[in-house]
Amino acid sequence: MNNDELHLKYRKHNETEREWQLRKLFIERHIDKYNEDRLLCLAQCFVNIKTMGCRYSYKIMNQINELTHDF
Repeated sequence: MNNDELHLKYRKHNETEREWQLRKLFIERHIDKYNEDRLLCLAQCFVNIKTMGCRYSYKIMNQINELTHDF
């Protein structure tokens, strides 16, 4: 999927550029690993952690850390 397709399909209308860039990076890196619902959920958790300091259960935090250790 190219950038334009990603933007049209996944960008939220109220999302800042920084939030979109983080979410897009996550989606691009992991699009083949998860079904769409799970991918979008994890991507949003990642953005929330990075931009708002949110915390989730140990299991989710550990999974996000493993998936983003090289970002």
